[in-house]
This record gives sequence, C-alpha cells and structure tokens, in this order.
Amino acid sequence: MAEPDTLCGWGDQDKVDYFVQRSALLIPKRFEQLHTLLDLFPWSVDEPIRVLDLGAGYGAVTETILSCYPHATVTWVDGSTAMRGHAEPRLSKYGAHVELFLRDLAEPTWQADLPGPFHAAVSAIALHHLTDERKRTLCAEVFDLLQPGGLFLNNDVVAGDPALRDQFTPLADRVIQQQVQEQTGERHSLEEIRQVRTAMQRPKGHSSHIAPLEPQLNWWREAGFTIVDCYWKFLNFAIFGGFKPPAD
Repeated sequence: MAEPDTLCGWGDQDKVDYFVQRSALLIPKRFEQLHTLLDLFPWSVDEPIRVLDLGAGYGAVTETILSCYPHATVTWVDGSTAMRGHAEPRLSKYGAHVELFLRDLAEPTWQADLPGPFHAAVSAIALHHLTDERKRTLCAEVFDLLQPGGLFLNNDVVAGDPALRDQFTPLADRVIQQQVQEQTGERHSLEEIRQVRTAMQRPKGHSSHIAPLEPQLNWWREAGFTIVDCYWKFLNFAIFGGFKPPAD
C-alpha cells in the first residue's frame, strides 16, 4: 500500500507553480486577510518580535509580517520542497530576519530545534490539509512553543452549510475579479476565475480536511488558549485563534 500523501499534493512542482502564478485568482479578500492577521498583533511595529509561520508556502505571510515589522524574525515552516523553492528567492532580501525549516506539520517532529519561544504563531490557508486529530494536536504543540502572552492565529477555510455554496461561490468569484482589477488593472472573466479554481480542486493527489469553525475554537481552548474567538470571517474564510495566558 502506498504511503499517504501528508502534503495533499503540495509536493508536486507543477501544482505549486500553477498555484503561485494564479493565487490572486483563488482567495477572495486576500490582502484584507493578510493584513487583518497583523492588525490583531498587540505589539508595536518597532518591536523585535519572533513569529512562527506554519504551512508558510511561498512566503506571502512571512513577507507581509516583515514588511510591517522590520525588526521581527520569522521562522518559516513548510513540508514542500517546491514551495521552499519559491519562498527562498522571495525572502532572501530579509537576510537573517528569516529562517526556513523544511518540516511536515503532519509529523509531531516538525517542532524539533525551532528557535523559540515565539511571540506569535500564524498560519494562512494551510492547516485544513491536516486531519482533524492532527490539527487538534498541533494546537497543543504550538501552545508549548509560545511565550506567555503569545498569540496563535489561523487564517483558513472552514466548513459551512452546503446549501450556501451556490450563493457564496459566485460572490467570492466577483470579489476576486474586483480585487485583482483594483490591484493590478487586469480584468479576468468570471469563467477564467472558475477554471482556475476547478483546476486547483482536482489535481492529482489533492485532498483536504476542512473542519467547521466551532470545533476548531474548542481545540484552541482545550490546548490552553484564552480569549479564543473568530476575529474575522467572509463566507467560508475565517481568522480565529487565541492567546496563551500571561505568566503569573
């Protein structure tokens, strides 16, 4: 029997290249989501915070953090060699402010020798590829890597009522069309956007484990996080998480 693909297809170079080239056509309100993650940070922008970026992919979140927090250091963690190939040149200008670790989050050993403790851990559109039990365990592992008062934020796809899909998918496509035109001046047809989404949903080896929001909030609470909540939501995209209690 073949070994399960814990990267859910993201080790495939062609798939990764396709995604990186067309990511703007896949995620509605992407710019807003990235910057909302940072708006939730309680630290001033001149602080030398340490941030853990999980499932960091081609480096979009890491770069956003370092653009806003020039004295920060970010630990990039991802299991895909193909993604690392895109992240390294993108992040090279930040020098010692970035350290890359090729680690599979499906394996508990991913956390070995990381340069913690961290002020914050973040993840964007990645953890839904882990099984629910693994996501639950990961919460506890991240909790242990954070310093007291630290923050763990997850920006991800969450499962919703299937009856809403026919309504929110066209809306998401229109939002994507508008945001790309505003940012680049390029006009993409709704049909083109749908074709890109379909191509990403049906590649060889693709799978995901999209969970509802409420159980995930409970996994954060079980791990010991407080002030756990969903801080932002649009259709089936959400930003949620919580804080590690401060030291007594």
